[in-house]
Amino acid sequence: MTDATLASHLAACAEIVRRHDRERYLVSLFAAPEQRDGLFAVLAANHEIAKIAEVVSDPTIGLIRLQWWREAFDGIEAGTPRAHEVVLPLSQVAERHPELLSDLRRVVDAREGDLSEEPAADLDALEDYAAATGGEVTAAMARVLGADTEMARNVGTAWALIGLVRAMPVLLAAGRAPLPASVLEAAGTTLSRIKDLPASVDLGALCRPILARGQARLSDAETSPALRSRPARPLRLLAARAQDLLGALARTGGDPRDPALADIPASLAWRHALRAARFRLF
Repeated sequence: MTDATLASHLAACAEIVRRHDRERYLVSLFAAPEQRDGLFAVLAANHEIAKIAEVVSDPTIGLIRLQWWREAFDGIEAGTPRAHEVVLPLSQVAERHPELLSDLRRVVDAREGDLSEEPAADLDALEDYAAATGGEVTAAMARVLGADTEMARNVGTAWALIGLVRAMPVLLAAGRAPLPASVLEAAGTTLSRIKDLPASVDLGALCRPILARGQARLSDAETSPALRSRPARPLRLLAARAQDLLGALARTGGDPRDPALADIPASLAWRHALRAARFRLF
């Protein structure tokens, strides 16, 4: 692989993350320059894996594509990475941090659940899913940064749970099953009722238990000294953004249907810059 080819693929990864995972893209900009390409490779791989359920109409095809990623990781480990714009940059960062491939394998395994029409059984199962997706991706980011992975998993799990609530209206409209069966049963409602008669359902009440799990994970991360270490600064910014979103959702009673919750403020990069400057002082 020539330097020009690698540079092209690295730029492609950065663009994928900028377009499709902008909030984690912004915090990655506050990593050391030599770490950013690695973060973008990890996050681009995560995007490519996560989007599979959205772009396939047949679950069997989705399983085949997930298997493609498992084999891609095998190829990286064997020193024969596939000629793919995300796999090749990922192989470069995996040379320095091979453990992140195990993190991403757990993401692939968890994403099989996206191909099922069945909801998570209960809040514990949903939290496990968030830990195996957002938690493992953030652990892989921590490896690139040289930060603590346990703390990172808590940040990432919280981020995934909050993200699930933010995306709830879109997921429900698409026919997905983002709410645990036990939560629906306790409320005496169904996914079809929420989709067809949204005004008749207190969506905030259904989401608040999920947000409470996210807050608990975030609080665990925030009490860890590891979050305040220099290598963890991008993750500390992500945690701060997660806390902002929890505050915004609290003001709506947990109801994610406020369009502002899906927006990324134009001022967010400046907010991160101010926080990053403050983190250097304290």
